[in-house]
Amino acid sequence: MLTWLLRLVHRLAPGKKTAPMAVQTPPSEETSSPEPTAETPSPVVDNGETGFSDILSENEFDPDALHGSSRLKWSPEPPAFKAAERADVAACNPDDVGTLASTIISELLASIDKVPPFPVVAQKLIELSSQSDVRSDLVERLVVQDAVIAAKVISTANSPFYGLTHKVETVDHAIRVVGLREVTQIAIAAAAAAIFDTQERVAFEAMTTQQQAAWAHSLATARGSAWLAMWLGADVQRAYVAGLLHDIGKPVALRGIGFALINGRLQEPPTPAMAMAAVEAAHTDVGAMLADSWALGDEMAAIIEHHHDDDDTILGRIVMLASAVDEIRTNPAQRDDLHVTIISVAQALGLNDQKLSELATTVWTKTG
Repeated sequence: MLTWLLRLVHRLAPGKKTAPMAVQTPPSEETSSPEPTAETPSPVVDNGETGFSDILSENEFDPDALHGSSRLKWSPEPPAFKAAERADVAACNPDDVGTLASTIISELLASIDKVPPFPVVAQKLIELSSQSDVRSDLVERLVVQDAVIAAKVISTANSPFYGLTHKVETVDHAIRVVGLREVTQIAIAAAAAAIFDTQERVAFEAMTTQQQAAWAHSLATARGSAWLAMWLGADVQRAYVAGLLHDIGKPVALRGIGFALINGRLQEPPTPAMAMAAVEAAHTDVGAMLADSWALGDEMAAIIEHHHDDDDTILGRIVMLASAVDEIRTNPAQRDDLHVTIISVAQALGLNDQKLSELATTVWTKTG
C-alpha cells in the first residue's frame, strides 16, 4: 500500500498538475487516418516461468508477414455520443480539470476507509477460474451463495443472446447449457458490479449516468478481451477479468467527487463534462491505488495503470485494443489519436481489417 501512497502524494505536491487528456473528434469514414508507425516489439521475457505473458513470445508480430500489408483501413462506426457532449468536454479548462482530478485523489486518500473492498465472491471466482482444471460444482457453490449473482447468471442464460429453447431455472442448469466458462464470466461480472455503484451521489445525477457508462464499457472491454484472447490462443479467463477491471478507477474516482461534495471541498457538483474530463484524467492513478490495496497482482495492476500506454505485453495489448475499440464510439472524453492507437495495436497483435471488424462487433454486442 505504501507504493501507491507515495506516488499519489508526489502527484499532489505543489507544482504537480494532472495532465488532462486531449480531445479530438474521431475520424469519420471519409477521413483518412494518419499512417501509424508499427514497430516490432521485443519478445516477451518470461523469467523462466510459463504463463500468459509468453503465449506469443516467439512471434515477431510482423503484420506484413501475417497478412501481406502493413496498413489497416478499418474505421469505427459513427459515435454513440452526441457531438455536443464531446465539444463540452473539449471546452473544459485544463487547469480546472487538473485541479478537480487532484481533489478527487486527495479526497480518496483522506477517505480511504470508505473505499469499497474488492467483492469476496468475485475474488474467489477469479482465483478459481485461474486454475487449469476448474470444477463446475465449486463455481456453482460460490455463485449460489449470493442471490443477486445467481439471479444474474440465470437471467443472462435466458436472454435472447443465447437463444435457448428451454428456460434455465438453476445455476447448475446454466452451467450445463451455457458452459462453465460463460457462467464464470457472468458471475465474476455480477460480483464486481457492486464497485460501480455508489451512495455518494448527493443529488448529482450525472454521477449515476457515468457509473452506468463505466460499467457498460468494462463489460464491453471484457467481451472483446476474451474474444481476442481466444483468437490468439491466450488465457481467455484472465483476459476477461483484466478487461472487466481495467477501468476500475473510474467508478471509485466518481466516489471521490461524492466525498468532496459531502466534505465541503466542492461547493457544488461539477458539470457533467468537467466530471467526465477529471475522472478520465485521474482514473489510472486511482486504479493503481485500488490494485495495490486489493492485492490484485503485478500483472493486473500494470494493466489497470497503463492501459492507455504502449504496453508491450500480450495481455496489456489485448485489453488496450478492446478498450479503445469500444471507447472510440462511446466515450466523449476519449484521448487524442485513439484511432491511430487502435490501428497500431491491432497491427502489433497481427490483426487484419476483417478481424478488427469482428472484434468491434463483439465489443459492441450486448450479451444480456
